[in-house]
Amino acid sequence: MMKRNVFPFAAVCGMEKAKEAILLTLVNPFAGGLLLSGEKGSGKSTLVRSARELVDAPWVEIPISVTEDRLFGSIDAEEAIRSGHKKLLPGLIDEADKGIIYMDDVNLLRDDLLSAVLNIREAGGYRLERDGLSEERKTAFTVLAVMNPDSGTLSASSLDRFGLFAEADPSCDEQARQEIIRRVLAFEKDGIAFRAQWQEETEALKKKVEEARNALGNVEVSDAMVQLAAVYTLKAHVAGHRADIYLIEAARAEAALAGRKYVLPKDLEKAAEFVLPHRMRKAEEQQPPEDMKPEQQEEENRPPEKEPEQPSASETEFSHPPEAQPPQMDTEDADDSNHEQNEDNAQMSNPRGQSRERIDDADLHVNLPPMWIEPSKDRKPKKGSGKRSLTMTDLMQGRYVRAEIPRAKTSDIAFDATLRAAAPYQRARPSNGCAVVIRKEDLRSKVREKRTGNIFLFVVDASGSMGARERMKTVKGVIFKILLDAYQKRDRVGMVAFRKKQAEVLLPVTRSVDFAQKKLASMPTGGKTPLAKGLLKAEDVLDMLYRQDANQDPVVILITDGRATSPLNKGTNPVTDAMEEAKRIGRRHIPVAVIDTESGFIKLGLAKKLAKAMGASYFQVDKISEDQLLHIWRTAANR
Repeated sequence: MMKRNVFPFAAVCGMEKAKEAILLTLVNPFAGGLLLSGEKGSGKSTLVRSARELVDAPWVEIPISVTEDRLFGSIDAEEAIRSGHKKLLPGLIDEADKGIIYMDDVNLLRDDLLSAVLNIREAGGYRLERDGLSEERKTAFTVLAVMNPDSGTLSASSLDRFGLFAEADPSCDEQARQEIIRRVLAFEKDGIAFRAQWQEETEALKKKVEEARNALGNVEVSDAMVQLAAVYTLKAHVAGHRADIYLIEAARAEAALAGRKYVLPKDLEKAAEFVLPHRMRKAEEQQPPEDMKPEQQEEENRPPEKEPEQPSASETEFSHPPEAQPPQMDTEDADDSNHEQNEDNAQMSNPRGQSRERIDDADLHVNLPPMWIEPSKDRKPKKGSGKRSLTMTDLMQGRYVRAEIPRAKTSDIAFDATLRAAAPYQRARPSNGCAVVIRKEDLRSKVREKRTGNIFLFVVDASGSMGARERMKTVKGVIFKILLDAYQKRDRVGMVAFRKKQAEVLLPVTRSVDFAQKKLASMPTGGKTPLAKGLLKAEDVLDMLYRQDANQDPVVILITDGRATSPLNKGTNPVTDAMEEAKRIGRRHIPVAVIDTESGFIKLGLAKKLAKAMGASYFQVDKISEDQLLHIWRTAANR
């Protein structure tokens, strides 16, 4: 087969870290493969494709539209028609044996197919079952994958199974960009001549990779280096032991490329730059002792009494209405003036029981990590359009992913699967002048998949404690960034706010993200925290959505400090009421995230308990930018 006129690997300008990661992957197949991430136009795909000349091995590219039959193999229709016998035809996985599998835009590939490919790479084989035939296949290959984070990210489990991870950073230096332009123009003008100019450097790299692959088996790892690798992974707080193994294997590749037969600490240090970043986790936060009662914690958390102070300039700048107007009365605080209040409510309330409302601007400097929403396992067909989540569709739209025996009358025929089903019986059927005789039992229908938007329901704590320390600025900044992502993915959004003694639907579910931003900007804070009523109102909105479409899968994002101070009914406990409502939401098995806004040296941790009751993912607003992924999962089905 004629080779494609690819851009020479040595001629790629910049991206030295990405180049190093590719070389490590080519040298040692046991390093776990490589995931290269970068923005569009950064040259990441060009760089990876150019690496095919550095190894004499099969190179198989898997498109994102690949079907299961093409990927894993299927019945050989030609052989079945000719002889009447069933025979399995190998797929792309078999073609890549002892070679490289390259996946572009891997984050757009079906999750189940990507998981299967990574599982086969780890296991070294798989069992193929098609139309009554079963066959065990052995295969070994290396995975090189490319993704654009703007199109979505991968699940944590998929990320962990990539041994190495690297960023393709585009060159920002003016001279480097000029050199890139000159090289690309020269390649487009005469690709053969351009490749000839870089032939010597390409051959030198190819020889270096080949020698390192041959020497890899002789590279030894001492006990001291094993101990150092364990120290690296422990400090990174990684989960499992994949990181330890991949770190050792990547370090062996570093040593082999350097022409050494032993691993040095600098090899582990270089390898750690590719093995640990996508696995790092922050250390677990220390929680207060379980035997400490919430009342005791709240008592310790309450500041000493002091004379009321005049509001600072920063407070008056964001206070509404202006000082010239009389402050609004908060009757709930006046009625319960003897009730214990936390530090934040004490700062927001004056001694006479009056509580000022304030409207804070959003802090647009908040850094929000990529967001990934765990898909539903039932895979029910859903309506609508968007760009976030893959869903099955019963319309004749979307990508054809597999075929199945139709349960009812259908016009969306999968002709390839139908022909394969009919092929083994052609010799026994009268032709009647037809090249292929197809009967009703041979018919197969297409199963299609398309992208659709999600519904985000924000449940926002707008009580006085949220206004303290200008915490609402950060909260609004986080919501604003999520709204911006929702606009790009064509999601629908709704918002419930709770404060004083009530909860209200601040924004019905709508596609107008601009309207949502305006509602967010004008949302005031002040008063008590009717957390249970906020959750109850959220359930009302969810019930309304399910009445509209039972197959909808909304995402609930609760933003609160968890300090419930207003009960659901007179005489009940506010915290207990909130926990009961949280459990009711948890029984819906929908994706839920809790963003904890609690701050201070001593924390009650009530928001984290709410997240546990709902089976929700949990984040702290002050540390949300430190997370590698905003993973929003759903309650386990057995809860």
